[in-house]
Amino acid sequence: MASNAGGDKSVIMNEEELKRKQREKLKKLQATGGNPRPARTLFLFSLKNPFRKACTNIVEWKTFEIIILLTIFANCVALAVFLPMPEEDSNNTNIRLESLEYIFLIIFTLECFLKIVAYGLVFHEGAYLRNCWNILDFVIVFMGLFTFALDTINMIAGVPTEKAPAAAAQHTGPPDPAVRRKKRPIPTIPCQKKSDADSAV
Repeated sequence: MASNAGGDKSVIMNEEELKRKQREKLKKLQATGGNPRPARTLFLFSLKNPFRKACTNIVEWKTFEIIILLTIFANCVALAVFLPMPEEDSNNTNIRLESLEYIFLIIFTLECFLKIVAYGLVFHEGAYLRNCWNILDFVIVFMGLFTFALDTINMIAGVPTEKAPAAAAQHTGPPDPAVRRKKRPIPTIPCQKKSDADSAV
């Protein structure tokens, strides 16, 4: 009889604990309007905000995920095709690939922005920076935007960038003779003075 009473108590305790967890979960859902997502992201966008709803629908759209995966694959192919050259030289293929990098940067920046608006940045459970892959994406996007900003500032200030020699690579004509002489100096002949002296005699 005593063992049966102990078993009944444990069952009752388990049921009470289960009900308590369900009540806590229900309170949490009620606090977020019946949605497990945070009630507000970036201190601006609530769950009923139409812009946040649109961002959430786009991010959770299956086609959007496929587009991002294809963009990542195309970016990997572009990095594999890119041919590094000495002394910052370039060719037409590298110039086109460098222009294509800006398109990839725009797509990845848009993905980052949409996910931050939909899920929050870092303070909430399930936020954008709570995922390791998202942290990697965020660092790559930040470095790309930082590099683009530096290039733009240097261009406005008139400072030559690393991509300046690429324009010279498009010049397919023969080099200027003066430049050719500068790159390939004619060696001096040591016995030239002696021959001139013999001819004078």
